[in-house]
Amino acid sequence: MAPPQPPVVSLVQSVEQVFANGLFVPASVQRDYQWRTSHCLTLLTDIDRTFLVSSFVPVAAATTVAEPDPDAIADGGTVASSSTRATAPLDHYMLGAIVVCKDGDRLAIYDGLQRLTTLTILVCVLRDLTRDAALAERLDKLVRVKGGQVRITLHGRDATLSTQIQPRGESIRRRRAATRTDMGLRIRFAAQAFREKLKAWVPERRDRFARFLLEQVHLDVQMASDARLARQIFVTSNTRGRSLDAIDLLKGQLSDIAGNDAGAARVVGHWNTLRASLGDRLPDFLHCIDFIERSMPQGSDCLNEFADHLAETRGPEGIDGFVSGLAARGADYLALLDVMAKPPTDAFSADIWRLQFFRWPQWRGLALYWYSDYRRARESRGAGAARRIDAAQRRFAALHRRCMGLVLAGFSVSDRETILGRALAQAKAGGNPLAATGALAFKDVQLARVHDALRLPLTDIEVRSTLVRWLESVMHGDVPPAYVRDCTVEHVLPRRPAADSDWITSFESLDARYLACHTLGNLVALDKARNEQLRNAQFPEKVPVLQAAAREFKLLADIDMTVDWNAETIQSRTQRLADYANRQLDLPLSAA
Repeated sequence: MAPPQPPVVSLVQSVEQVFANGLFVPASVQRDYQWRTSHCLTLLTDIDRTFLVSSFVPVAAATTVAEPDPDAIADGGTVASSSTRATAPLDHYMLGAIVVCKDGDRLAIYDGLQRLTTLTILVCVLRDLTRDAALAERLDKLVRVKGGQVRITLHGRDATLSTQIQPRGESIRRRRAATRTDMGLRIRFAAQAFREKLKAWVPERRDRFARFLLEQVHLDVQMASDARLARQIFVTSNTRGRSLDAIDLLKGQLSDIAGNDAGAARVVGHWNTLRASLGDRLPDFLHCIDFIERSMPQGSDCLNEFADHLAETRGPEGIDGFVSGLAARGADYLALLDVMAKPPTDAFSADIWRLQFFRWPQWRGLALYWYSDYRRARESRGAGAARRIDAAQRRFAALHRRCMGLVLAGFSVSDRETILGRALAQAKAGGNPLAATGALAFKDVQLARVHDALRLPLTDIEVRSTLVRWLESVMHGDVPPAYVRDCTVEHVLPRRPAADSDWITSFESLDARYLACHTLGNLVALDKARNEQLRNAQFPEKVPVLQAAAREFKLLADIDMTVDWNAETIQSRTQRLADYANRQLDLPLSAA
């Protein structure tokens, strides 16, 4: 008698092997595609972190400390690590478990649809960007079987994935026509986000990453023998129990480092005090402390790596003092957040206040490190205190400018982590990361990218909104008004002008209109109420509203509202604003 078949067969497979299993459809319990751009970029960043410490990166690049070198594998950022690789490279990334079950000639996806769909979009973008014909063909086999049938088919009538992403060459096309569904919009935004990030990489880096994705990124494929069992696995996996709290796990790891009950009790006491004072800000604070301590890229398990670092560097003898010392840093962190939350009152508070325009977190560790030093200097009033206070003012006056430069230069999350990590390491060693030899100086090619970004269309929403708010704030001088923080971006030439409007006559070419619309010269800062009021109005109808708003918003001050708003007007204003922005940024050329 043949042995009974197990109810579930579990097999760890690479991404390439997973898709080779056949054709996939969502099971009835699955939602539509729900991931937003932030989820997709988090996935890309996490895989990229592992890739950058893998053997898929050339050893010479992976062990180089880190100048932001455009010729290095990271293309304009820094590379795998801020220190020489001391251990064997990590060559695997686990993407978790998926649950599937046979459904006729297809595999029904009960758990994992969001990840598999996102991987499909990422694979399509990599396929359409590569210049390696063999690699493109290999990637295409993950998307379509022989004959052109796609491997993943989504429910419903929306055909965005099957018509705009999966066919060869379609995922990197720019489209401006509206989609009919929210799901279609999310799919297009995912492809756009991947396209913008991956295009900034040099071809060799991108192709090596693609091979790493195919071969070294794995999923645990759980093949259920019965659809009812697959549904049961889905329900129990997603509705039972409590998610593991990384903060509570870190607390347990710190008490373990103490080595005995008395030491553990002291550590827990300090921890509970810290948690009570910081509340829901504790996770962000701990990520800052980890970045200050290790100055290393932070993946999803960074707090676990932080605990390992503390066990190695502090041990039972030092962990009590370290955790108790976090109280002062916690007070510094709350004070720093308080400065950013309140309207600025002077140039120093304004420079700190501007940092909130940058929604990415990598600057926070350096800001906290410098602000802690400023607070200690204020408290001490001893020898050298005035010098340290003056240094803090210069540092924060430069930091928001360097952050804006990093945004405009197009650095990836991994690049920013390495650059800011190196800046922290320099600061802790007594160096100056703002100097021409520091981590926050820019090479020629990076300054050229900043220059180009200010003059070319700003198609990335995050870059566009950050730049407009930052420009508006510096135009107000030392003390910008608090309302700048909440201003919106108004496109004078609307993104979606009415078909019978003068805008269509003035900008007959769809492509020309799209490019002009997103160019800096067409953008102004405006409060949300007025922005909603203007919508797609003609320029003469916008003029009275813009004139009234010019008393509050400086970016409106240079607009001559008596002339036509045309391509020449936009181009001329773009040049003026780009020149002004470059002067305000004052980015140093790297001497390293």
